[in-house]
Amino acid sequence: RAGRGARQRSRAMAKLWGGDGLHPLVESYTVGEDFRIDGEFLLPYDLKASEAHAMMLVKIGVLTAAEGDTLKKALAEIGALWREGKFKVERSQEDGHTAIEQYITEKYGEVGKKIHTGRSRNDQSLTMIRLFALDRLREVRRLAAQLAAAAEAKAKALADVPMPGYTHMQRAMPTTVGKWLGAFASGWRDVEPLAAAALTVLDQSPLGSAAGFGINGLELDRAASAEAMGFARVQENPMYCGLSRGMFENLALQAMSFAVVLCSRFATDMMMFTQQESAFLKLPDNFVTGSSIMPQKKNYDLFEIMRANGKVFGSLQQQIQETVVGLGSGYHRDLQCTKKAFVEACGLCTSTLELLVEAVPRLEAREANLRAAMTEDLFVTDEVYRKVAAGAPFREAYAAAKADFFKRQAAAEAEREGAAKAARTQ
Repeated sequence: RAGRGARQRSRAMAKLWGGDGLHPLVESYTVGEDFRIDGEFLLPYDLKASEAHAMMLVKIGVLTAAEGDTLKKALAEIGALWREGKFKVERSQEDGHTAIEQYITEKYGEVGKKIHTGRSRNDQSLTMIRLFALDRLREVRRLAAQLAAAAEAKAKALADVPMPGYTHMQRAMPTTVGKWLGAFASGWRDVEPLAAAALTVLDQSPLGSAAGFGINGLELDRAASAEAMGFARVQENPMYCGLSRGMFENLALQAMSFAVVLCSRFATDMMMFTQQESAFLKLPDNFVTGSSIMPQKKNYDLFEIMRANGKVFGSLQQQIQETVVGLGSGYHRDLQCTKKAFVEACGLCTSTLELLVEAVPRLEAREANLRAAMTEDLFVTDEVYRKVAAGAPFREAYAAAKADFFKRQAAAEAEREGAAKAARTQ
């Protein structure tokens, strides 16, 4: 029994490519976090692709119907175990592909050795990541539409509440809370066509491209597996399949970046409009944090994290782009390093949108503070156009309104200084 257990452990540690005696430092360095990313995020997509591939092998006669049924059962078992937190990918296995094949082989025997027929870990990874990317893009499109609708509804409710408009972080002209929030709503609406464009490009199946050169001597039905996975079409050129790795992920993040950047700008506005010096807007207390030393503090640090995450997202996208730049055609293991960055960036985008979907409907305007902030300086440009409407040339009207405003400001300042001086001498 001890000998049999040792053989099973040895088999479980085996690499799909052999690799007996690999130096442990080489293994740790080359595997990196790939096994964790597969095990935590990507395994369900690998299972989906594996089932589609197995059914295609049945269709073309490589597997029997009974073998196909066994593989479906095994893949479903792995999925159930994974959802329960009981299926783990080990560093020694390198990735989820190995973990899946080894589980099937150990439990169901020879049929597990057949599932890799007609594919490589290259197109397995491509397909798994592609399916994940499509799901994330659809989720971003859905969340952005939901956020836009929430912002539009709130903007309509606050349409007539006045608000100072700002340029260069300085007070500029009068606007309303509705127009300010409506501007962001319009931006979040524009996420939809960007996500849709990225989906159009990514919605093609690379499965069956193998190591980037297809399979000679075996007529794979790539259309059948593509249809089973829900792809719109097959990515026909097998070399382009490999060439698109990293590039397609970068494209997906380019589409998402519009939403993330917009959210980061919204975050900055929210920090400015919730500080005590203006106190124009607020959120319920369950959206703010406190201080461990200052009992009075209510910190809107969700928006500080959101602003920072806009930069983090950009750095993750840049990691992918810089990794891909200059690579030749064909597979390079550099591309493994794009996986973690892509998964993390997608998570940042969706979590940011999810948070704002909850926060924006609960946004409150402090109308008394907003109305008190609508001071004379905001209306100087309106005065210019009243003069223009009366027949004055614009530049003369501009100069006259400017001179009148600063003359009034100087007089008001002199009056304040006089009053302060009188108070000090009493």
